[in-house]
Amino acid sequence: MTAFVLVSGALPRAPELKTSKSGKSFVTATIKVAADNAVDFWSVLAFSETAQAELMRLGEGDKLSVQGPLKVEPYTARDGQTRISKTIFADRVLALRQPPRQRAPKAAPDRRQTGPRDGVPPPSAAPFDEALPESWR
Repeated sequence: MTAFVLVSGALPRAPELKTSKSGKSFVTATIKVAADNAVDFWSVLAFSETAQAELMRLGEGDKLSVQGPLKVEPYTARDGQTRISKTIFADRVLALRQPPRQRAPKAAPDRRQTGPRDGVPPPSAAPFDEALPESWR
């Protein structure tokens, strides 16, 4: 039986891009989920290129939702207690708040006018002192 889940939370640390022994890339991440005054951590593995790209755009503290099949396994913690490991194989990743895009800095406009541009002479500093035609009055 396969269970599909949708989990929302925050990244406690930035995702990591790794390469398998066969040479395929994948991304690992951890999601911190707070519910009912408790904190739970879910492991995420992304093998699809789209899920990998979306995860790698995110960083520490970013909020996201992850959808995919769930794998649950027991493990023995350092203190000797048996705990449950929850791993999501991410099919879809959605950033809940888009991280800012990196933009190239804009060059300051050159305010110096060296001459006519495209046949248009530069504005003159002289005041407009022509009389209006009679038909306009």
